[in-house]
Amino acid sequence: MTSYLEGALVRIDPKRNRITNRIAVGDQPCGIVSGAGSLWLNGYGTSTVERVDPRTRKVRRISVGPSPFDVAYDGRSVWTSINSNGTVERIDPATNRVTAKVRTGGAPAGLAFAAGSIWVGSNLGSTIFRIDPATRKVTPVEVGADAPAWLAAKGNVVWVASVSQGTAHRVDPATNAVIATVKVGAQPVDGAIAPDGTVWIPNRGSNTASLIDGRTNRLRGTVRVGTRPFVITEAFGDMWVPSWGGADVRRFRP
Repeated sequence: MTSYLEGALVRIDPKRNRITNRIAVGDQPCGIVSGAGSLWLNGYGTSTVERVDPRTRKVRRISVGPSPFDVAYDGRSVWTSINSNGTVERIDPATNRVTAKVRTGGAPAGLAFAAGSIWVGSNLGSTIFRIDPATRKVTPVEVGADAPAWLAAKGNVVWVASVSQGTAHRVDPATNAVIATVKVGAQPVDGAIAPDGTVWIPNRGSNTASLIDGRTNRLRGTVRVGTRPFVITEAFGDMWVPSWGGADVRRFRP
């Protein structure tokens, strides 16, 4: 996991639930994704994407646009969102260089790979964007809610959270239409989908996580988490919730 204030990548042993390593990276690391044998994270404070070899702990910095917001991996390339200039950049892991800059508009925020596409949330407006990785074609997807900035996606399931309205919206990749809207907590942000299909949405403004039933698209319940949660990660069959406003990580078994 990334430690935003510490500027570090933190390794947790899931068998003992203890920190076993720290790797110094750039200022304000945010998102993290695994791909091409490496861990990739966006350095919000350094305008870089950092590639970390988990075996050697070697860190390679790749220059991108100013203040990258998030990262995603599509099976071939790494993508990072540049909130300030309305673009998403593609990085080739073979060369560690930016090979494309795709203009989406809006203020690109959260990223996710699902249904063969890169999905891009936005801090502005009510539209998210869908990028075809092969053609780089951008398809706007109207959500109908302000600031649909962060995503929870897996397989062919795509959810987007409206930070300002406290709602989560399910988008059907076959039609690019919203097919469900669920009221969640205050300031929902970067969620994940559990192995059983439950959608976990962290609510930064209410110190909770909302659980949405993936079959019925209805709120299943709410759990208390740490202070100002920003991201939920699924790993080893469990859901991991770091406290952005604290110094702990909470582990839940779905």
